[in-house]
Amino acid sequence: SRYDCSLGLLTKKFVGLVRQASNGILDLNAAAEQLGVQKRRIYDITNVLEGIGLIEKKSKNNIQWKGCGDGGDAEASEIERLQGLLSDLDEQSHRIDAHLARLNDDLRQQQADPEFRERAFVTDEDIRSVQSFRNQTLIAIKAPSGTTLAVPYPDAKESSASRRKYQIFLKSNEGPVDIYLVSSPREDEEDQQMVDADMGEHMGEYDG
Repeated sequence: SRYDCSLGLLTKKFVGLVRQASNGILDLNAAAEQLGVQKRRIYDITNVLEGIGLIEKKSKNNIQWKGCGDGGDAEASEIERLQGLLSDLDEQSHRIDAHLARLNDDLRQQQADPEFRERAFVTDEDIRSVQSFRNQTLIAIKAPSGTTLAVPYPDAKESSASRRKYQIFLKSNEGPVDIYLVSSPREDEEDQQMVDADMGEHMGEYDG
């Protein structure tokens, strides 16, 4: 329910786990699994608790309980402020989850529409027309689920910094992999020369 997933309640449960942990050290991956929540919610909690000095990081995924200090009114005010921040984060999280649910529902409805399935494609011209793809090598890959792809960083000794030679390694155990060259920098240069030539011809006709 909404209450069970709220950050306020999760914080109480999380603090309980920390205080029960051996030497007060808690593994955040284990905490996320025990509480049944995503790690981003655990990070929301740890950021606040660390901010008020109740916990400290021991390593990337481990924190340790420090307990309450004697900060007086100033610390109490800071705790109240951070509790308000925690509540705001809780509301934002619920809004994001609701928005994602609506988007997923819209996507499922579109995928079930026969007309959408017939038009769910882009052409190579569509891709090459994207300005940010100019002078780039574009490769389309059609591969079965589970295909692995690796692009090792080129050896600096074998290639100059201005023109490194990259390699792509694909491995599939479920079927063939199809690879298509959509465009390359050389093709883009040739296309641009053709456009410039066409513009020059039109300009010549206009001037005449």
